[in-house]
Amino acid sequence: MISRREMYAMGEPFGESCTRVEAGRLICGSGGGGGGKSTTTTEIPKELKPLATAYANRAMQIANTPYQSYGGQQVADINGFQNSATTRLGQMLNYGDPSMNAARNTVTSSLNSGQAATQNPYGYITNGGSNQSVGNGGVNAYAGQNPYLQQNIDAAMGDITRNYNNAVAPGLTTQMVSSGSFGNTGAQAATQNALNDLTKNLANTASGMRMQDYGTQQQLAENQINRNMGTNQFNANLAENQLNRNLQTNQFNAGIGQDYASRNDALRGQMLGLAPGYENQQLNVANNFMNAANMYQENQQQKLDANYQNWLDQQNDPYKKLAAMAGVFGSGLGQQTTTKSSGGGK
Repeated sequence: MISRREMYAMGEPFGESCTRVEAGRLICGSGGGGGGKSTTTTEIPKELKPLATAYANRAMQIANTPYQSYGGQQVADINGFQNSATTRLGQMLNYGDPSMNAARNTVTSSLNSGQAATQNPYGYITNGGSNQSVGNGGVNAYAGQNPYLQQNIDAAMGDITRNYNNAVAPGLTTQMVSSGSFGNTGAQAATQNALNDLTKNLANTASGMRMQDYGTQQQLAENQINRNMGTNQFNANLAENQLNRNLQTNQFNAGIGQDYASRNDALRGQMLGLAPGYENQQLNVANNFMNAANMYQENQQQKLDANYQNWLDQQNDPYKKLAAMAGVFGSGLGQQTTTKSSGGGK
């Protein structure tokens, strides 16, 4: 058997004569008899009517309130730190890092010039000059033709002639006078012999003096040749020594220059390798600076969001209060149900 209450709970209809619930209202049936009718009415309790009036007034007030826009700032501005970081990043993008630019220019110049390494500032090994004479052995001021030779010959021949005239000729004349005859053959022969001797003496003296001068000139010329050869050999040794010294100096300078060029290339290579690091360091600094600037902006945005949320809470406060007032009625505490029956029997 299923009781009427259980049937009612399952929502089974019993007809108009049965007590039932329709549209949230309790309808009491007329029982087993006919013609009876009952009416159920839900009302607000008397003690809650002031609350209902206040609710209606508040709802009308809120409905008549015009739209109120938020007058505060909602989005944080770009701060000075972000402007600085952006400016720095823009400079690096447009103009590059100075260290990296210098490295790039160095590489570009080397590639364009075809010179990959530093030139030796001291040059390389050369012959140091030609082997040339640096002087001669000098010239004998008395070599060559003797300007006094003829003068000496003339003087010697004059002495011989004067000696003949002063010593020989008078004797021959005396001899001829003593013989008593100027045509004496013996006297003439003696005179002729004396003249021949004079001529020979004069010729021999001049020839001897010239031969002696010739020998002296030969000796002087030979000595001059020997001195020139010695001087040339000495000068050749000096030039050879100078050449060797120049060669050694050039080798030394070339070694120093090559060491300098190698060290410079190594140092330049290190600088080229460090340049990207400096650029990355500058980028890291700018990015870190931007992150710090963004932190300031986020903090400012949080403050603006908090202000906006406080304003929203203030705007929603009347609605929350109105909803709280309406909750009293929705909970069933603010409803009173009255049922009236008329006619019919059970």
